[in-house]
Amino acid sequence: MDKHNFTFSHLRPGQGSNQQPYLRLLIFISKRPDISEETFHEWWKTVHADLSASAPGWGVHVLRYVQSHQTSQHKEALEAAGMETLQYDGMGELHVKSLDDWIKFSSSKYFIDVMSKDGPNFMAGPIHMMLGYDNLITGAKIETSGGADGILPGDKRLTPLSKL
Repeated sequence: MDKHNFTFSHLRPGQGSNQQPYLRLLIFISKRPDISEETFHEWWKTVHADLSASAPGWGVHVLRYVQSHQTSQHKEALEAAGMETLQYDGMGELHVKSLDDWIKFSSSKYFIDVMSKDGPNFMAGPIHMMLGYDNLITGAKIETSGGADGILPGDKRLTPLSKL
């Protein structure tokens, strides 16, 4: 490995990391081909979100839930900029304490009887998932997570574009 002059010494190999105290579970979904984008996004933002947040044990097993909505306009903008897109219409981001915690929740009667049965109302399969930890480099911690801040805006070591 080439010698690198570190601006941020805490990022040197062997210095540890800023691993946050949760796992991030990403769930990539696509809309049903027979419904409009508007119907997909509205159902997911309202009905499915309410069913999720109302689930027994949700606040115990799921520490954070964020939906990322990608429209055809977003995909077209990325492609016009020469970037390759993921061909999903949405990504659910969940913070969980452990995979076992998620498995316990997703094996519950409510999840199987209610949430799983709602999916076909707006989603097409298959669903793809990714599980990993966050190593926070830049930005503030999530207050409720118990983690640590990364490099914050205003840090004097950050170089403005005007100086490049």
